[in-house]
Amino acid sequence: MRNIYDIFLGCILIIYVCIVNILSNSKIAFSLPIFILGITLVLYHFIKSRLAFNRYFIKFNKLMRFFICIGLVLFLSIEVVIISCPKSNKENTDYIVVLGAGLNNGDQLSYILKSRLDSVLQCINEFNNNSYIIVSGGKGNDERISEAMAMKKYLLEQGISEDKILMEDQSKNTFENFKYSKKLIEEHSNKNIDDLSVKIVTTDFHGFRSKMLAKRNGYNEVKLYTNKTMYYLIPICYTREAFAVVKSIIFDR
Repeated sequence: MRNIYDIFLGCILIIYVCIVNILSNSKIAFSLPIFILGITLVLYHFIKSRLAFNRYFIKFNKLMRFFICIGLVLFLSIEVVIISCPKSNKENTDYIVVLGAGLNNGDQLSYILKSRLDSVLQCINEFNNNSYIIVSGGKGNDERISEAMAMKKYLLEQGISEDKILMEDQSKNTFENFKYSKKLIEEHSNKNIDDLSVKIVTTDFHGFRSKMLAKRNGYNEVKLYTNKTMYYLIPICYTREAFAVVKSIIFDR
């Protein structure tokens, strides 16, 4: 079994990525790197025996194992932080910021995005949150309308009053979601963001990084309410998020 773990794992990764994208009926972020990793592991299985006695290959293997061990420790540490972040605050807040998550076929809500909006409806209808709702998300290269517009349409269809919905349609990433939403909130309320309570609505894997970036943008009183990730998306979404956390810590300022 030890001699075939690489090809076995590679095939599992390739099959998983294909199944996830088929079930989701959309392109799932981070699919390509995982697919490439799967192909690499399969190819490695067939060339390792030819290089087994090459001294450079042996040194490379030892070095890679060292870095993989260090990487796994860091990865698991980040995952613990992501998973343990509190994400079910039901308190009323001045504003709710719901974060975009991509559209299918140019103008249709993805499963992840619809789930976030359903969580907003839960906050409003079940928890009696009397909040203004910021729908935050710009227009991607393969999208016909902005994510904010698609979200607003859905909320209107579900009976939310138009005067309770504010659109932020310039952002391209999570950091910009909060940057531009902050400007919109302050203009709408005529108050500083420090004096307002804000609830972030997103998906559970995205909660920790969202709160971190909100704080970095000056949001003082920020809460989290998240929906659960669909079971078959958990591996790919949480894996991608670990790398995204590292990227945000270093670059999103």
